[in-house]
Amino acid sequence: MAVVEKEKVAIIRSESYEYPLLLNRIREGIELLGGWKQFITPGDKVLLKPNFLIGRPAARCVNTHPHVVKAVAQMVLDLGCTVVIGDSPQLGSAKKVASRCGVEEVAKDLGIEVIEFDPVEVKFPQGKVFKTLTIGKPLLEVDKVINLPKLKTHSLTCLTLAVKNLFGYIPGARKAQWHVKTSEAGKDFLAQLFLELNDLIKPAVNIVDGIMAMEGRGPGFGDPKHLGLLILGRSALAVDRVIAEIISTPVDWIPTLKVARTKGYGYIELDEIEIAGETIDTIRVRDFKLPPRASVTPQSFESSGLPKFLFRFLKNQLTSQPVINHQLCKECKLCAEACPLSVISPVRDNLFIDKRRCIQCLCCIEVCPHAAIELRPGWMLKVYNWANSFLRLRRA
Repeated sequence: MAVVEKEKVAIIRSESYEYPLLLNRIREGIELLGGWKQFITPGDKVLLKPNFLIGRPAARCVNTHPHVVKAVAQMVLDLGCTVVIGDSPQLGSAKKVASRCGVEEVAKDLGIEVIEFDPVEVKFPQGKVFKTLTIGKPLLEVDKVINLPKLKTHSLTCLTLAVKNLFGYIPGARKAQWHVKTSEAGKDFLAQLFLELNDLIKPAVNIVDGIMAMEGRGPGFGDPKHLGLLILGRSALAVDRVIAEIISTPVDWIPTLKVARTKGYGYIELDEIEIAGETIDTIRVRDFKLPPRASVTPQSFESSGLPKFLFRFLKNQLTSQPVINHQLCKECKLCAEACPLSVISPVRDNLFIDKRRCIQCLCCIEVCPHAAIELRPGWMLKVYNWANSFLRLRRA
């Protein structure tokens, strides 16, 4: 019987973002994976792809920490490569987000450029579902991509890790179009897109910033959570699977891992992965707060033959609706700008969300700079979330 080679993932402790320490810790992780020669060739043009959600200070844990970007950029420059930094936030430019989160200063210090993702259509014949994708043009102009995700929660996808971070390759406003499609086809459809982007982009290496993670109400307004970890690996799926185990989260709760398991993508089972550095048992986190589930409405409801009034009732009670807190709202209208179906509009002196037309894509929550939009679950979903939390604690 042929021996299947395992995919290696390195887990490294790094208690802080103190730069010399961080530089050494990332170097240690790369060495455990075989050294930079496994991923980068001198002379390559390399794109660093951090998580640029929206412009907020590093202490909020919304974006990849600037010192992680700086450390990786410095090491790749030392190899004789050209380095650029890029992403495509849903609203605004990468340069604007970089300026507000501290990465622009890093880029200036190192003499490298922050670039925008202008759209280009590419053929992807090997895609399982998507044969053509519109992505950021820089992907066609670089030799290698280094993926630099932030370890944090996400109200729609449970977690946003290495595979999900590649959604940033979909240029700005086009993300909203995918959310509209997802409202019709279900979360597995969006997870499939992430997996195919991963197959298309094939990051040379993934380095997840889990030193100060985000738990709870992610991806924009969760709580900072000190984990003191960096997780590195060539396979984004293997990295995500290891992180799920570290924070005691079942695979089936994370759409990308669930779909990858059912579609046979590989590196989803722990016995397919070799752990280097720290062991999972020594750093396992049992109290990591996941976001409440936004929806558990079965897709089969719509074809179940249920009366429409009963379907609407069940849907309302098994989903969460974004609601604007008018005491916190500053009327900046970024939520209305981000909404793919334009269901947010002023009524008298306040903004309101038309819940009949809302598709729960949560774009409004992601971009609101004032934490003024919250998810309010139906009562059946409240019970479901409580039961899930209880069972997760029992499993842990």
